[in-house]
Amino acid sequence: MKKALIIIFAVIFNFSNSQTTNSNLNSQLQLMRKYFLEKNYKEFLNFTHPKVVEMIGGREKLIQATTAAMGKMEKEGYVFKNVNFKEPSKFIKKGNETQVTIRQEILMKTPKGDILADYTLIGISNDNGKNWKFIDTSGKSKEVMRKYFPNLSPDIVIKPKTQKLID
Repeated sequence: MKKALIIIFAVIFNFSNSQTTNSNLNSQLQLMRKYFLEKNYKEFLNFTHPKVVEMIGGREKLIQATTAAMGKMEKEGYVFKNVNFKEPSKFIKKGNETQVTIRQEILMKTPKGDILADYTLIGISNDNGKNWKFIDTSGKSKEVMRKYFPNLSPDIVIKPKTQKLID
């Protein structure tokens, strides 16, 4: 369950530095970010890939788990300050899916100072780019992600996670 929650958390953020040619993807990323920053997890989780929802045990469990985890993080001094989506990949067709990766930079306040983390987010559309669902890799390799999501294209690029303390 922890792994699935980690996958969800990075799904969350801001798509301000780079836009794709798909206006639906752009607007859905903006909405997802808005709902997350407003702590409206019911709406935010509408953008989560169905397999992630299934891994947690259903929508209601996912909402409860997300709310609880985010509340615990805040009590421990971890607060999301900003997230930027950038460097979208080319769209890849795999069966009936359109797949894309996007780098997400997450700025978080921690008890030890602000941390800037960089992960890959995967977007998947089953209707030629009209609607998108997202999977956060949380720094996991392509090989690990393909175990959870076997339909991911072998051509998809998942960059290694980076994290640094900033002033």
